[in-house]
Amino acid sequence: MNRPKRYDHTYYRGTSDLFTATWKPGGIVANLTGYTVSMHVKDQAGTVLASTDAGEGISATIADPTNGEVSFTISDSVGRAMATGLHQYDVWAISGGGSDYPLLKGSFTVVEEIRNV
Repeated sequence: MNRPKRYDHTYYRGTSDLFTATWKPGGIVANLTGYTVSMHVKDQAGTVLASTDAGEGISATIADPTNGEVSFTISDSVGRAMATGLHQYDVWAISGGGSDYPLLKGSFTVVEEIRNV
């Protein structure tokens, strides 16, 4: 089984872009053609705050499958509903045959966006 890479992410509540990642197991770019990707954000108690599951606010797009590139966005309403603080997340790739591969995991810190008006 592959070990997921650790990437700690800070999310500014109210923004939509989360991040773009390139999957490189063993340092070699993976071809994600035929794969789907899932992401789940949970609070410290394990409650799902957002995910790629239907209607749970996160979208994952395999932007460049032959170069292993995946982009994530979060809906405005789901992002604004998240409590500020430290949470956790993970990302998995699912092959067309149904095999799961862990890609990323880490902290998901939600901070209030501060704007000069």
